[in-house]
Amino acid sequence: MKSEASLKPPRARALPYSGPVVDPGRLAVAAQVLIAVQTVAQLAVAFTGGTRSKLFAQYVPISLPLMVATVVVFLCWFRRCLLNAQCVAPGTQRYSAGLAVGAWFVPVAMWWIPRRVALDIWRAGTPAGGTWLIEAWWAAWLAKTVGGAVAARSGARPYGYSVYDEVVGVVAAVLAILVIRRITERQGAGARAGLAARR
Repeated sequence: MKSEASLKPPRARALPYSGPVVDPGRLAVAAQVLIAVQTVAQLAVAFTGGTRSKLFAQYVPISLPLMVATVVVFLCWFRRCLLNAQCVAPGTQRYSAGLAVGAWFVPVAMWWIPRRVALDIWRAGTPAGGTWLIEAWWAAWLAKTVGGAVAARSGARPYGYSVYDEVVGVVAAVLAILVIRRITERQGAGARAGLAARR
């Protein structure tokens, strides 16, 4: 008689990536700088009066391009890290590079698939434990996006900003920068080791 474990369907895996492991350092630096700039700019507008401030009028024309640039660079970094993880640890990634990026734009799926992708990437570098930073970042991101939407609907943003928005936004930004830095450090070391081995 087959055991209960043997009756479970096999865990889905993304197709392996056979390309080279590329150091994501440059994308990481750009993503961290853009996240920091966007966070500081939003704080400056909030502390000077929100939508009533003169700074808000100056920030509006650059806010959308800054946000788009931040998202694009972060997703490029995220995709590169997933491809590296597929190459370094074949069979450990549950999602393809396309889904890892696309899931961020799919309602409901955006609340859990990117977290699982990040955990897979993290574990490909260090299989044993230590996922608290990913979990903390994801909790902060959910608090920012979901909590921010609730605050907007409840009218808790009389001038476009609230203390909740700013505090959670800073926490989420700091944790995102730490996640980017830690994953990049691991993958950069792997890329350098692979390059040395090919020489």
